[in-house]
Amino acid sequence: MRWGWKTAGGLAGGFGALALAGLVGVVVGVVGWGGFNTAMEATNSMEFCISCHEMRDNVYVEYKTSPHYQNASGVRATCADCHVPRDWTHKVIRKVQASGELYHWLIGSIDSKEKFEAKRHTLARREWDRMRATGSQECRNCHSFGAMDFHKQTPKAASAMEGAEKAGKTCIDCHKGIAHSFPDITAGHRQLFAGLSDQAKALALKPGDTAYALTSLALYGAPPTPGSAGDGEIAAATPVKVLATEGGALRVEITGWQRGSSTQTLYAQPGKRITTAKLNAAAGQAVALRSVTDPETEQEWTEVRLTAWTGAGGYVGALGALWDYGARVYDANCSLCHTLHPPADFDANAWIGKMNAMKRLTRLDEEEGRLLLTYLQSHAKNGAR
Repeated sequence: MRWGWKTAGGLAGGFGALALAGLVGVVVGVVGWGGFNTAMEATNSMEFCISCHEMRDNVYVEYKTSPHYQNASGVRATCADCHVPRDWTHKVIRKVQASGELYHWLIGSIDSKEKFEAKRHTLARREWDRMRATGSQECRNCHSFGAMDFHKQTPKAASAMEGAEKAGKTCIDCHKGIAHSFPDITAGHRQLFAGLSDQAKALALKPGDTAYALTSLALYGAPPTPGSAGDGEIAAATPVKVLATEGGALRVEITGWQRGSSTQTLYAQPGKRITTAKLNAAAGQAVALRSVTDPETEQEWTEVRLTAWTGAGGYVGALGALWDYGARVYDANCSLCHTLHPPADFDANAWIGKMNAMKRLTRLDEEEGRLLLTYLQSHAKNGAR
């Protein structure tokens, strides 16, 4: 019996120690959890977000001029309201992702106005993509189609909102640059084009070489002289075979397709209106090679070969470099209002109408628009070349 009492006492003491350890663990867990949440919420504060000059001197200055900072109703959306998910799981994930930004802060990736502006589009695009992936959940925490009184909106706004709801669009598809300055979306691809231009000027072509026009280039019936008028032009990405060189000019051979009786436009393929050259009556007679009938339209197309002169210094040696540039133009300019359609979603001729309808909404100049159309047509589901 004496042994049994000792055993019972030992067990009781053991259970007591376990209970005490459990209690201590609970207290430590509660304190730790509370500290963790307190620290995480502190990183959501406006003060924390603008504690570095990169944010304070750039996006914060812009934000203070927006309706999200000051408005008639007195409701303010802070940094975290727009950039941090509210639910705990996704909030933690976002915080972990944001910890990687500390590295770039340490190495000074955007520690000057110039560095920040150079990366503004990249940073904005990353956030646009994140918000699109979540269905603009942070926006819809305050704004929802269901809570909107379309009768109190302007007719134009109401029509746009109702159309967006039916199309399943998310807020960020249409609303960019509402709290911060809009980035220069053309800077990246124009810098790339400048590099290609330098390569084109340095490219030494010789007879027998194949090259590709970097931009629209004037065609001449004879070696061009200063001030001479062109007899036509070839489009960007048009391949030419160099036949001869003379000073700063090239004699080239161009192959294309004429549609029906029209002889003033050459196309890359029969049945597909991918323009490669436009000619006038003085451009010279093209040599017919063969004719085919487009089975869809029953129209006759004739393949021709034309020789002409162009200026040197406007060609690149690889078509892939032009397509990389075209893809960059497409990505930067046509992802602002919707996700990008793969070029192969439409045929070559359909892209003409789509570009005519959408180009006015971009900041592309005429030459950039032409190259983009050629890129899309050449990568269409029936336009590979």
